[in-house]
Amino acid sequence: MSDTVQVERHDDIAIISLHRTEKRNALRLQDWIAVGKTFDDLGEDDDVRCIVLRGAGEEAFCAGADITNFEAERSDRKKVKVYEAATDRAFLGVRNSRHPVIAMIHGFCIGGGFELALAADLRISGESGRFGVPAKNIGLFLGYHLVQYLVDAGGRAVAAEILLEGRAISAAEAVSKNLLTRVVPDKDLEEEVMKAARRIAEGAPQSHHYHRKALERLTDPRPLSRAELEAQFDYADSDDYLAGFKAFKDRKKPKFRGF
Repeated sequence: MSDTVQVERHDDIAIISLHRTEKRNALRLQDWIAVGKTFDDLGEDDDVRCIVLRGAGEEAFCAGADITNFEAERSDRKKVKVYEAATDRAFLGVRNSRHPVIAMIHGFCIGGGFELALAADLRISGESGRFGVPAKNIGLFLGYHLVQYLVDAGGRAVAAEILLEGRAISAAEAVSKNLLTRVVPDKDLEEEVMKAARRIAEGAPQSHHYHRKALERLTDPRPLSRAELEAQFDYADSDDYLAGFKAFKDRKKPKFRGF
């Protein structure tokens, strides 16, 4: 598989680190496959409550795809389809993760690395963050659903600016364009992310599930169906809901079991 993608656990928080520091954590085909598989595997783990995705080293979150491997991995239509099946699995692994995902960003967050971050629920960046999608420089089309991630985060005008100009922007500019959740000094980044992850992990998994599902569904302009409207009351039949309001009444910390 790949030793680029590494996982460590801090109780119920899983931390996925991208380790190719000599390449600013740029990913090869085998690495994209490993990212997708890692998210699939963590989705089967009932003990995980939140996932943090980060880059190793001091320079980068992820510089995207390793273009130096394109001749071998992505040089014709057939190879591109195989390659993009792997990247799609990685992006959708983040986007559709069973557990909430925080992208912890420092330094370069470019191309496919930016798309990985955009697929996460929260994007918390250090002030050193640099963001961009320079696909135009190599004649590459990002693909519809990846363009959609940009549109969902920043709107059509911002997506057009990022894609057509292809320039790198600072963390301060990125947060002003709604592409980030928040920006903190680099020295505070890990502490801030882990505090956010802890707040998420302490919440009811089913509450996160329904809210994330609603956020995804409401990007679709179609009216909600009767079944969808009825399903919004499913939480009321759960043990976690009962545990939550009873603990609040008793001034105790709730113990959520999840699904």
